[in-house]
Amino acid sequence: MSLVTFLRGWAAVAVGCLPLFALMLLPQLMRSRAGSESLLMVGMLLLVALLAAAIVFAPVLNAIAAPMAGTWEPRTALRSAREVWRRRTGQAWLAFGLLVLVYGAGQAAGYLVGEAVPYVHDNPAAATDPTAPLWIIDYPAYALQAVVLYAVTTLAIALYAARLRSLALGRSAPSADGAPRGAGVAAD
Repeated sequence: MSLVTFLRGWAAVAVGCLPLFALMLLPQLMRSRAGSESLLMVGMLLLVALLAAAIVFAPVLNAIAAPMAGTWEPRTALRSAREVWRRRTGQAWLAFGLLVLVYGAGQAAGYLVGEAVPYVHDNPAAATDPTAPLWIIDYPAYALQAVVLYAVTTLAIALYAARLRSLALGRSAPSADGAPRGAGVAAD
């Protein structure tokens, strides 16, 4: 797969995952210091649901950006991905493992950004005013951390989708001239 094809797939994943980005930009749902524990629980459940949906539909997003006639099109990508999981289970798990590894690296990168540019500070007014919040959220710093986390999360999902695409195209039946379909994948 060419770099341009991969970048198109990553862009499609980034656009398709905009609800995830919107959630990540809401500190009240993503950080206990910005909201309540119950709001944090709602945010975490939404995060898990949106991540799961993004992973499931990643092949479709990739196929929208980089279709391959007959095997990897938006209408056939989920079927092709299921076929990869059925026939090449070990390779599919390795692709998922790569997703988890890159996602974890993104969490570490987000932590480092949060350490370099802290998004939360003690509220000095809380010492004298019991109604004042304990913390002050520096939203630009929080948003910077969310952007880094989103970029790496979508990278992880795009890598997973690209690997499934590669596996799906590699397992295609031979074409009429005897060459395996997807043999020109690197040139697409």
